[in-house]
Amino acid sequence: MAALQNEFSWSKSRHEKFQGCRRAYYYAYYGSWGGWDAPAGSPVRELYVLKRLSSRWQWAGSVVHDALKRLLVRARATGEWWPADRLVEQTRLQARGQFAGSREKGYWRAPTRTVGLVEHEYAEPVTDAEWKRLYDTVIEGSLRAFLASPVAEELRRTPRERWLTVDELDSWDFEGTKVWVAIDLAYRDGDGRVHLLDWKTGRERGADHLQLAVYTLYARRKWEVAEEDVVGGLVYLATEGGAPAERRSATADAAALAAAGEEIRASIAAMRAALVDPAANLAAEEAFPRTADRAACARCAFRRPCGRL
Repeated sequence: MAALQNEFSWSKSRHEKFQGCRRAYYYAYYGSWGGWDAPAGSPVRELYVLKRLSSRWQWAGSVVHDALKRLLVRARATGEWWPADRLVEQTRLQARGQFAGSREKGYWRAPTRTVGLVEHEYAEPVTDAEWKRLYDTVIEGSLRAFLASPVAEELRRTPRERWLTVDELDSWDFEGTKVWVAIDLAYRDGDGRVHLLDWKTGRERGADHLQLAVYTLYARRKWEVAEEDVVGGLVYLATEGGAPAERRSATADAAALAAAGEEIRASIAAMRAALVDPAANLAAEEAFPRTADRAACARCAFRRPCGRL
């Protein structure tokens, strides 16, 4: 079998990592490459394990996304929706198991099968009350907010044959570069418009709108639809006081799509310019300086190998 090749590609998460800290970007996409086969205790193995860690907020968001994917994949296949209490109980058991595995640092033995949290790796002080509040508000609260929302009601009314995708990783070509996307849910309404939904467990950010523009560029090619017939929907799940999830819709016009294309183009160019051999996608650590924002280092999974504990 041919050896795996570290091929260059682009995604919104890769873009954000590159913007946030180039050294962390190097560790995540180059320094950790091959770490799945590296011996325990080696630097590359350490980087590979650390790149898979999440903060507790990222973990909570992943738990919610996984739960909604299970719910919606089943609903798409059978037409049946689990009630809120059943979905919450399933998710609670999953979250409890993942938390226990991380607390025991099982991710060092099986990093692809065991969830790992930055807080456990670096023994960060998080009280039991804080963990409970995270579960209650972000995980359980988001699931109940989704099921009580107009978004869920709209999906129940939409014939399943008009559902286009449920959180499936896919890619498209942007001027010769593979761009990765995973739309949480897409469907076509009765007028033929394509709706792209993305679940958010955090607060609104400017990068969310870049994400919708990237999704629109993808949707135009994937489902052969005009840009004016693509409707993006950012669904904010972690609401106050148990309120239903809130959908904020936006349509990316030609100017917004051109701006997104330019941002992707500039991002790709900057990433490639930092490589010692762009054609072979080879990088050298010294070409990727550490961020000057020491506050960001306190949240980074790579703080130990980077020397910024």
